[in-house]
Amino acid sequence: MCGRWLKWGIVVWVWISLAGISGLPICTAISGEMPLFRIGTGGLMGVYYPIGRALAKGFSSTWTTHGRVAVAQTSGGSVANVRALAKKEIEAALVQADVAFRALKGIKPFSGEKIPSLQAIASLYPERLQVLVRRDAGIHGVRDLKNKTVSLDESGSGTLAVMRIVLDAYGLTETDLEPVYLKPEFTIESLAQRRLDGISLMSGTPAPAIAQIMSPEFSLVPVEPEIAAAIHQRHPYLLPGVIPADTYPGIPEIPTLEVHAVLVVREDVDDALVYELTQTLWNAETRRLLQAAHPLGHAITMQSALHGLTLALHPGAVQFYRQHNALPEGDAIP
Repeated sequence: MCGRWLKWGIVVWVWISLAGISGLPICTAISGEMPLFRIGTGGLMGVYYPIGRALAKGFSSTWTTHGRVAVAQTSGGSVANVRALAKKEIEAALVQADVAFRALKGIKPFSGEKIPSLQAIASLYPERLQVLVRRDAGIHGVRDLKNKTVSLDESGSGTLAVMRIVLDAYGLTETDLEPVYLKPEFTIESLAQRRLDGISLMSGTPAPAIAQIMSPEFSLVPVEPEIAAAIHQRHPYLLPGVIPADTYPGIPEIPTLEVHAVLVVREDVDDALVYELTQTLWNAETRRLLQAAHPLGHAITMQSALHGLTLALHPGAVQFYRQHNALPEGDAIP
């Protein structure tokens, strides 16, 4: 069984000591002998993975008497996570709000797919579109990407979905570029060695992949506020935003698009379990773990838990927020 998991290449975070299984081989913990609560995240060089890993650690810490372990699982990103939820390959996932909306409405890239009803536990933090380019490639704006070799992230990523919208707003398509479809962890070296002109990433800031390589040789491409506003008119879940100055050393404030990252589950997940997950998400220990995992952990607050949602809240989450007077006035449920 261990070999099968290793062959699949699934990266998991098993908090053995907190889960009450100290001394068991890791393969025993992940082979199905212990119930798993699998959280779909993203690539190793993004923000989903460290945040998802912190969530898994926090959830496992409350399940010491339940015989259940939470694990963080890498993936292609938001679109892949929605499809994995549909196939019941995972129990929860981090998903961009725009991708969640598309899944809800059954529109591209989910046209014709059977996606079960998904519901939200909480909005976590804003993700921002970041297009990192070599300064010597002569790219100063999105239109300058034409005929350039640019990674648009892999199929199944929320980045690719947003980049298609942005390119369209500037009168381009991905075929106007020399596109590459790989995660940043597989493209950073190519960018540094000038085999690529740029990479794109829809992620929280600072993104580890970009922070790792940022130097005076690179810059970030803006999405002009008027273009961002026009995109927002057509896609209300995509908001004009900024990458704050000095998010990356020496880089000024950059206008861009942003969307919220949302923790989602299937509608059929037990209400009591989702209530417990929501309660654990907002306890002091999980908050500490999130803040230690990434600077954006400080942006994950119950005060912003309902911001930017494009899905209804799961009834288990509604119960928690109602008890804590965190629902909007009039008890209107997103």
